[in-house]
Amino acid sequence: MINQWAHALKSAGLNVEALDGWQTRAASSYSYDPVGIMLHHTGSNRNSGNAPARQLIIDGRRDLSGPLSQFHVARDGVILLVAGGRCHHAGRGMANRIEQLLADVEPPDYGQGLYDAPKPGAYRAGNKHFVGFELEADGLGERYSDELLEATIKACATLCLLHGWNPLTRVLMHREWTSRKIDPDLRIPWRRLIADAVHSGHFETPAQAEPLPPSKPRTLKKGDIGPDVAAIQKVLGITADGHFGPQTFAAVKRFQGKCRPRLTQDGICGPLTHGKLVEKQKRPILERWPTDVL
Repeated sequence: MINQWAHALKSAGLNVEALDGWQTRAASSYSYDPVGIMLHHTGSNRNSGNAPARQLIIDGRRDLSGPLSQFHVARDGVILLVAGGRCHHAGRGMANRIEQLLADVEPPDYGQGLYDAPKPGAYRAGNKHFVGFELEADGLGERYSDELLEATIKACATLCLLHGWNPLTRVLMHREWTSRKIDPDLRIPWRRLIADAVHSGHFETPAQAEPLPPSKPRTLKKGDIGPDVAAIQKVLGITADGHFGPQTFAAVKRFQGKCRPRLTQDGICGPLTHGKLVEKQKRPILERWPTDVL
């Protein structure tokens, strides 16, 4: 199954860069038998570019040899396939998490809270058991780009389908594995989004918005009224009343700040912002989730 990763991800329409020799690359010669997926964030500065942690994931650190995960997802959604063997990403965690995972028991929803520290003797090494995804984000409140979210969700859904894993039970956050960690952001309903992608069969959920015209839009700003205002409101996931008021202004600014490259956050829907909204409506897997969360 592991040897099929690159082909499966590319067949799902993902932008995948596979390093030469990824199938045999590993951080150690120990056995590797993954039974699930673990999500992480890189902790990189949000102003440091698209993929500042890329080389670190490949090479490792002075105190920890690389690779540091099987996959790295850049802010623009490009997926780097680093290794097909065991990587140093999970470390020691709670043994009962593996037991729950293998029994297909869905982890409880702990919100932003951390698990209690495991008791002595309850640890288990996680590198053997998990496929690691490192998501490029600072972990300090940076909003994940739509491109990164879409790529991560589709990639995890693809691997779940390939391996026959239930996304509601076989996908863990690093912070759910050990109380030493805080990644990734649990405000994102990761497992539910991945499950939606798996169950849809083609990685899309029904679009909620009327199609935006692809070209020659009028510039929309505070005070404007009309069906074109309602159209962008639907894509933004807010009330589509056709009135460009304070809520729409704030939603447009949030959206502009999440775009890669980042757009000027002026709250005006001009040609550049409109173009990004057209791109967003082509990614309906995210449309059911509120813009202020995603």
